[in-house]
Amino acid sequence: MEMEETIKKTEVAVDIKEKDTVVDNQNNCRITVQDKKTYDGLPIKSVDKKLLGSLTVGEERVKKIFTKRLNIYIFAIICTFLWASAYPTIRLGYDEFHIDKTNLRACFLFAGIRFTISGILILSGYFVVKKKVVLPKLKMLPDILTVGLITVTLQYIVFYAGVGHTTGVKNSVINSCNTFFSVIMAHFLFKNDKITVRKAIGCCVGFAGVIIINVGFDFFFGNAEKLEFGFTLRGEGFMILNCLISSIGNILVKIINTTGSLFKPFKYTKEERGKKRIDIILITGWQMLIGSVILDIIALVWIKFEPLEPMEGSITKPYTSISNLGYILMFHMGLIAAVAFPIWNTLLKFNNVGKISFFNFLIPVFGTFLSGILLGENLFRIENLVSLILLGQTDR
Repeated sequence: MEMEETIKKTEVAVDIKEKDTVVDNQNNCRITVQDKKTYDGLPIKSVDKKLLGSLTVGEERVKKIFTKRLNIYIFAIICTFLWASAYPTIRLGYDEFHIDKTNLRACFLFAGIRFTISGILILSGYFVVKKKVVLPKLKMLPDILTVGLITVTLQYIVFYAGVGHTTGVKNSVINSCNTFFSVIMAHFLFKNDKITVRKAIGCCVGFAGVIIINVGFDFFFGNAEKLEFGFTLRGEGFMILNCLISSIGNILVKIINTTGSLFKPFKYTKEERGKKRIDIILITGWQMLIGSVILDIIALVWIKFEPLEPMEGSITKPYTSISNLGYILMFHMGLIAAVAFPIWNTLLKFNNVGKISFFNFLIPVFGTFLSGILLGENLFRIENLVSLILLGQTDR
């Protein structure tokens, strides 16, 4: 029977929500009624094939929340604020763990531990909500492993390999390229996410805001020495590559949500792809945990063959004599990613990549303000206010 392909013939609580629609609460799906037949005493003819693979009732509620304009602003600002807060927190954490930022193996381990905590927190919260431990299905592992290797392992290897070989000003300006890469890739990969005049203007305005907050107005009035226009593959080259990898990660998340898989998106029919409902929170947790554990292993093997030594001018080796503040900072950094990444990936699931990526321009702004508060850096500058105003116009 056609209906039995979608609905199990068991005791089901069915509520009539509209004139020609019913909701199967037990199987959490919505059914379109076309003619008068009965299903458990209610008028139903057959399942509308167009609805096979549509969002479940719960997913529809989530979509309504994450597609409202005001909510998009709130959630995206929360994510960018949390990511920005990680920069001064990492600097404080390095001090507590006695790490030199040029010591790559120590930095790799620091990042690996941070994201391992994040993955554990995401999955723990997910298991509590579901009231059971949920392991990824075997067919999901290629996607999880690919995204984890790219967005956690590879991205942070490249990031830490380059960040110590360029200035903080350059890092902030280069990191804004993340938005450009995301917008350009989305233009070619998604039919409903094309570059428009407004997007192009938004990119330019946002980039101007990033430059102003980092180098001031001198850049626009003939005194651009602050930016130091030099380029090295190990420094600026790696930071640009890091932005590209981050943008690719956003695209991969969107593809998984759209097609159900990175590897078989074109082998499924439209209906079959719809049936593959992807739980983005579960994937985020597992990809972060697996990617970070691989990063931990790389760092530990490296340290095994090349043991850590104290920083110059210190007698304390990294990861020894850690204060309580150090442990608190590490947990805080893990919590930041555990909150931000699931929210961000859910935004990507229900919205265009280009639209969401614009909010990345806010990270250097928040980073500047938080560095002023936490690290005592100069906060009250006219450039900061102008940058905030400019960046506030990027999504208008």
